[in-house]
Amino acid sequence: MTRPALLTSCLALVLSCFVPACDGGDDSSDDSSDTEATSTTSGGMPCGTEWAEKDGMTESIMDAWGAPCMQKSDCEPMLGADAQCVSNILGVYNLPGGFCTKYCELPDTMTTFIHDAADCDPAGGVTCVGAKDLFTACIIPCENDSQCGREGYGCRTMPTLASEGDPTFCLMNTTDCCTTDSGECA
Repeated sequence: MTRPALLTSCLALVLSCFVPACDGGDDSSDDSSDTEATSTTSGGMPCGTEWAEKDGMTESIMDAWGAPCMQKSDCEPMLGADAQCVSNILGVYNLPGGFCTKYCELPDTMTTFIHDAADCDPAGGVTCVGAKDLFTACIIPCENDSQCGREGYGCRTMPTLASEGDPTFCLMNTTDCCTTDSGECA
C-alpha cells in the first residue's frame, strides 16, 4: 500500500470512530459514497451550493489561496511550482470546484495550525493547517463569510480538527460536502 493510501485509510478510520454526525444532517440522508463535487451525501443541498450569507462588497481572499482549479497547472501561476489542486480531503470532504493550495509541514501531531508558515509563503500571512502525516494545506485565515468570494465556501473552523478558539478559514459546508459512506463528518 502506498503512503498516501495508508494515510487516507488511517484518517478515515480515525474519523469514523471519533467524529460526530454531519452538521445539520438528517437521518434520512443518502449514504452514497459518490464523491462528485455536486453530490449530496447528508440530506442537504448539492456540495458547492451557497450556504454562507455574504455582503457582495467585501474583496475575496480566495483569489490565489483557495482559488478554483481542475488540476495542479491551474494553481501554479498563482502559487508556484509546488502548488496543488485539491478537490477532496482524504475521501471525507469534497472541495467544490477545487482548491488551490500547497502542502506544508506541522511540527508534531498535537499542532493543527501554524500562522505565517514559511513553507506556505515566506512573506507570511498564510497558515499551515491540518494533521501531521495525514493531510496539511496552506490557507489564509478569514474573519467573516463575506471574505470567502466563492460560491459554496464560508468562514468556519477546520472540520474534525478545530478546537474552541482556533482560527477560521474559507471552507466548504460540511453538511453538503461530507462524502463518507456513513455520512459522518464534522
